Amino acid sequence: MKKVFIETQNVQRLRKVVGMAVDTEKGRPGMVAVWGEAGTGKTEASQMLYAERGFYLRAMEGITQCAFMQDLCYEVKGSRPHGTHRCKTEIIHELEGTHTPIYIDEADRLDIRRIEDLRDIYDMTGCPIILIGEQGLPTRLESRPRIIDRIPQEFRVPFGKVERADVMLFALEAADLKLTPEAAALIHAEAKGIFRRVHNGVLSVESAARVAGVRDVSADLVKQALGIRR
Repeated sequence: MKKVFIETQNVQRLRKVVGMAVDTEKGRPGMVAVWGEAGTGKTEASQMLYAERGFYLRAMEGITQCAFMQDLCYEVKGSRPHGTHRCKTEIIHELEGTHTPIYIDEADRLDIRRIEDLRDIYDMTGCPIILIGEQGLPTRLESRPRIIDRIPQEFRVPFGKVERADVMLFALEAADLKLTPEAAALIHAEAKGIFRRVHNGVLSVESAARVAGVRDVSADLVKQALGIRR
């Protein structure tokens, strides 16, 4: 199966919001929050968008405030100064006037003080900070009015479950398989709308289709490949 990236409705919405945030005038609310269940494609979407423009950093579990700022400074300008304040100062100096988006994945792992550091960077540079996490992220952000007030309602992006149409498109582009609507519905139902599970399901169906020598996939073939008995 080929490694592909498809523009689901979630991705299209995030792309639009990031574009709006980049165009937001400095001094106005323009941070972004993205959240959803694990496996819905948030990380893949943010990595694809940052590759077009921006910086990306995954927050590691248990990281200290200084280490986090050093990691971010390294992403932005390739250096790791000693001390949180110096890191922040150099990041601000490097980014000022650029409006370059910064994607922070697993942001719900961060101590709230580190998110305050990101708020400082946003306030001083106007560069959009895109905070990406699981479903508890909004609650954490709402605990600090200074943070949540910088995230307009239209910049709050819940990642929903993938649609059946996304399943059909992914199977076609990644595995050159044509799913019937019934076949796509079965994969979608088994995956419960989680993109990671869709990937695994299509991988199993691809193997079964190769053995059968077909690329047009019926519901019966999906049932066989995924062990569905209903």
